[in-house]
Amino acid sequence: MNIKSVLFPAIVALTLSSCNNPVYDNEGDCEVKYHLRFIYDMNLKWADAFPSEVPSVNLYAFDKHGIFIREYFADGVPLSSPDYIMELDLLPGDYTLVAWCGLGVGDPKNESFNVTTPVVGQTSLDDFYCSLNTISGDGATYSDSPLNFLYHGKIEVNLPDSQDGATFLYTMPLVKDTNHIRIILQQLSTVDMDPSQYGFSISDANGVMAYDNAVVSEEEIEYLPWDVMAGEAGVGKEENSGSASLVYVDGVIADLSTARLLAGHEDSTLLTITEISTGRIIATVPLIHYALLSKRYYEQAYGHSMSDQEFLDREDEYILTFFLDENNNWLDSSILIHSWRIILNNYSV
Repeated sequence: MNIKSVLFPAIVALTLSSCNNPVYDNEGDCEVKYHLRFIYDMNLKWADAFPSEVPSVNLYAFDKHGIFIREYFADGVPLSSPDYIMELDLLPGDYTLVAWCGLGVGDPKNESFNVTTPVVGQTSLDDFYCSLNTISGDGATYSDSPLNFLYHGKIEVNLPDSQDGATFLYTMPLVKDTNHIRIILQQLSTVDMDPSQYGFSISDANGVMAYDNAVVSEEEIEYLPWDVMAGEAGVGKEENSGSASLVYVDGVIADLSTARLLAGHEDSTLLTITEISTGRIIATVPLIHYALLSKRYYEQAYGHSMSDQEFLDREDEYILTFFLDENNNWLDSSILIHSWRIILNNYSV
């Protein structure tokens, strides 16, 4: 794990002046200030992407008893500065600060997530949730839209009092809670592929997160594609009349979005691909098991050992390629995860 992630939240006290020093009697710099900065380096580059990725911040302050007392909001251009800080006008004391970032962008009717509307002096941490907006119908709950990027953070802070003017700086690390899953079906023959003849879904019970980002929902959600299109790729060369020509094969590409993936859901988070005309299941795979097959590469490439959950939190995009024969049968001896071919002989979950 990144050492910086372990050390946060960091507290830096910058003493501006001594209020007992007569030189500063009229300077007006004896105010105590509390500043909060945000970082998003829980990614596979181990670099802070907050200025370039996070469009908005909703920060909720709870007192030492876990009762809501104050909300802060920021969005737009100020967040794109590496020097952005949020000023907290709170009294000295102990607080739990919870951040949900990526809310409040665009039309509220089309928001991907909503947070419990907290009531000052009443709402407790245990009653504070962030929920995926879903659609219900035909006895199922589903999501078929590209999800707005969602980020979560939580820290415990002690805001000290000071007889001298000082500024205290705290840091809030963020975790990304949304994922983009791209599924590619590649036909290893010259048979044309019609995108409308293939169905894709990912099932998982992960639609509600608590204040500490723990997934607390037991309701299963069907994640459906928000885009399905045809594609074409070159797979090799064949000799034709003495000259080599590139062989092209058809493919179907489906894009889906999901909420946070959990290491504890290896056997329950299922990706299913169907042939619509017959209702036949082409493939059913445990998505998280397959996603974790690429973890070792990143550990070796970047020299960072990761738990399964840390890898799932750092990676937010997965590309899986399945190979089909002319009868739409999955050639299940191998699969591409990102650009790496995984040999699945004798692989069991």
